[in-house]
Amino acid sequence: MYDSLPSIDVSSLQERVYQSLRQALLTGHFQPGEPISIRKLADSLGTSPMPVREALKRLMAEKVLVQSSNRQIRVTPFDPKLHEEFVRIRMEIEGYAAERAARIHDAGLVDRLREIDAGMVEAAGQSRTAAALAANQAFHFEIYRAAGYPQLVDMIENLWLRTGPFLGTIGRTPVNLATFFGNGHHFHGRAMAAIAARDGRKARRAIALDIRTGTMFLRKVYDPQGTARAVNGGPATPAAGPGSA
Repeated sequence: MYDSLPSIDVSSLQERVYQSLRQALLTGHFQPGEPISIRKLADSLGTSPMPVREALKRLMAEKVLVQSSNRQIRVTPFDPKLHEEFVRIRMEIEGYAAERAARIHDAGLVDRLREIDAGMVEAAGQSRTAAALAANQAFHFEIYRAAGYPQLVDMIENLWLRTGPFLGTIGRTPVNLATFFGNGHHFHGRAMAAIAARDGRKARRAIALDIRTGTMFLRKVYDPQGTARAVNGGPATPAAGPGSA
């Protein structure tokens, strides 16, 4: 009789809130320096402030969020030197993951990647920034999981957690989304071709170049002081300030 009872999800509310916020940071939902409101997050997530507060403490311990002297919690501000360090490390370990994935036979990997990449291009063409960013993340992690090293995936995810907010600034800068994600589509294509050919060296290079090119493109228009510089020397455009919708 007891065997027929439905199983219960034993994950705590705090853990679910933490994972939800973590995913939002991974996909660029919040920007560097943006203030975090516990009350607004609780309302948005449909929970009380307590699990939100505990989840934010974990994210502060991971250095994704910081707390100022007046107890205001913010996304960690953009630091060009630190960001460059993260990018160089990402190029190395994500390139390694792609190289390993290319050398491990996964018959359905390339087909899954093509579908995800097509969704990214479609979302970018429709100016659905959040969907395009989520698809880009899904593309990369589909490769990294195929490498077969769970600990490596955890390391990569932690680095994405620190750089995701910067990537999210693309939604509030004068960037042509089709161009930005078109560059990503180009390198995704090279990665898929390398994986199909089981060429680890080329897969590694394609992913490393995708990371570097996307970062350089976005840093041309990002100004941590609050203004976004137009591409090709055009007039500066005011960027959305921290906490804006």
